Amino acid sequence: MTVLAGRADLREKIALLGRHDFAESHWQTFAAWLASPAWTFPRWLRPLLFASSTTLALLGVAMLAAPVLWPTLRWAILPLLVSHAAVGLILRKNAKDVIQAAGPVIAEFALIREGLALMAGQRFASPKLVSLRAFAGPGDAAIGHLRPCFAVLRERLKDWYYLPGLALLAGTQSALAIEHWRLRHRDQLPKWLAAWAEFEALNALATYAYENPEDCWPAVHSGPADFQAEDLGHPLLPSAHCVRNDVAPRQFYVISGSSMAGKSTLLRAIGLAAVLSYAGAPVRARSLRLAAMRVCASSSIVDSLREGKSRFLAEVERLRDTLATAATHPVLFLMDEIFSGTNSPDRQAAADAVIKTLASRGAIGAVTTHDISLARIARHGGRNVHMASGPDAASPLEFDYRLKEGVTRESNALAIARLAGVPV
Repeated sequence: MTVLAGRADLREKIALLGRHDFAESHWQTFAAWLASPAWTFPRWLRPLLFASSTTLALLGVAMLAAPVLWPTLRWAILPLLVSHAAVGLILRKNAKDVIQAAGPVIAEFALIREGLALMAGQRFASPKLVSLRAFAGPGDAAIGHLRPCFAVLRERLKDWYYLPGLALLAGTQSALAIEHWRLRHRDQLPKWLAAWAEFEALNALATYAYENPEDCWPAVHSGPADFQAEDLGHPLLPSAHCVRNDVAPRQFYVISGSSMAGKSTLLRAIGLAAVLSYAGAPVRARSLRLAAMRVCASSSIVDSLREGKSRFLAEVERLRDTLATAATHPVLFLMDEIFSGTNSPDRQAAADAVIKTLASRGAIGAVTTHDISLARIARHGGRNVHMASGPDAASPLEFDYRLKEGVTRESNALAIARLAGVPV
């Protein structure tokens, strides 16, 4: 990461890739293309059509150069035209299917090739970057072979090229070439895309490192679940307004507090710090030491009409997966407003059971809640903390976003409702 952090020139070149500001590529587009049905054809068909088209083109040029030769040349030109028309009709459906399937990737291939060419032209000493660069050269060269085919497909419907294109079977031959390329490189293409995606992601993280030199480099160790941060903040908040907290749960925090007090933001800051650490990036903290853990989050869960799931069911499924993961791996769990989609007695019983199981499996993390009756789950080895308004606040809506010991004593739901004009 430090190797790329100082390469502002490289990041500028990456930002300029593509013909438009909004140009980007999507993995799903290529995956759908690779998964489309294969069109198998005899190996001799492509060279035969190329030879006949070349012959027809040369005869046509000769006829235009010397019209007096038409009576002689027509006996060669007309049979070729008839045979091309027959072949075009026979292969029309397959060629159309190939062209339609390839349509979405044509524009995106240009961007991918530009990126691979850029990566191939760099010189790196880092073994990781060298290994990624090894995919770039072959990928750039192979994708370059598709450019003539895509150019023909773009031009074949234009007035000046329409009739010559039909006569020379330009669309059909391009479809054959594209399908041959797809079947030949269908195993390599995902590797080229993955190499470029990782290179682009590393440069994005390097950009963050370059723009935030005050952030720390975390120390990741193997062993039991562990997370100890000093002055931890959310990386998307401006440094001047980012409130930081020391976060070092013995096993887990139960974070109570009013709405808008900063509980969810703190939870996300913990999760982002872990994810950035494992990605090899700096984190918004003065220091951070953590174990290699699986990050399991239950946050911003919503119901789904399409899947027929309520919010509560979706949350239960997420927590089920968390429990299963904690049975085999160190886990950092982050649960925002745990079981808020059900009644208070069920919420207490379910939360107590989940947290007890996670604690028994050595997991650490944090749970936020508005329901102060859930403070009792801290008895399983956790710690009650809260976020509320500051000591000198003039109203319950003036928060200092600091972690404080114990269970919250404040409630601001009615104050927020009145602020919104609700007569309560």
